[in-house]
Amino acid sequence: MGDGDMRYEWSTRFARAIAEELRQGVASGAMSRFEADQLLNRMRTVVEQALEPAPILG
Repeated sequence: MGDGDMRYEWSTRFARAIAEELRQGVASGAMSRFEADQLLNRMRTVVEQALEPAPILG
């Protein structure tokens, strides 16, 4: 399994884990669907920022 395959597998498991946690939160009444959607959007922003390449200082 190549490095790209490993990253794909990890990211797929991560996305599924987040989705399942959000589903359980809504099902248990811990959060509304709206709150789950907001949380997902905020997490998406954080992950995208974390994945942006670091600026090259020179």
